[in-house]
Amino acid sequence: MDNEVTQQAEFVGQIASHQAALHSFIISLMPGMDGVDDVLQETNMVLWVKRKTFKPGTNFKAWACTIARFKVMRHRRKLANLGHRLFDENLTDQLATECEAEPQELNERMDALRKCLSRLQPKERELIEHRYYKDSNLDQFARKCGRGVDSLRVSLFRIRAALKKCVQSEINIQDSRL
Repeated sequence: MDNEVTQQAEFVGQIASHQAALHSFIISLMPGMDGVDDVLQETNMVLWVKRKTFKPGTNFKAWACTIARFKVMRHRRKLANLGHRLFDENLTDQLATECEAEPQELNERMDALRKCLSRLQPKERELIEHRYYKDSNLDQFARKCGRGVDSLRVSLFRIRAALKKCVQSEINIQDSRL
């Protein structure tokens, strides 16, 4: 019995230590979409249910991200059935492949993203923080700042594109120093 308790504790530790990476992975597959926290919770539940199928010593993050990818696809299908417009499934697969990077690469990307976020204009940063760090939707923010939701979506698209370009530039600078 003690061995099973120890294994469960180790598994919980694995889940806990990968929460930030899983959250980032799910966000990357669902940019601008609501439900990220729900998908993360569903992923955690599946990880727990399938814990006995995980082989210790293998790549936990890759296994967890695969489960998260399926949960995101299910969430996307549910939204599509409700009439939501979504980006192409092939794009989701491409994003997932890029996001399953090694931890060192992910850390470099996160450092670059932090630098790039610090360079945003205050209103741009407020919009990004509201969208990704607060627990309210874009409609509420639109009313608060007196802008239309579609206008905010366009701004988010432009800011994300600029952040992507900035992050890539930062990574290129880091690579050139090596």
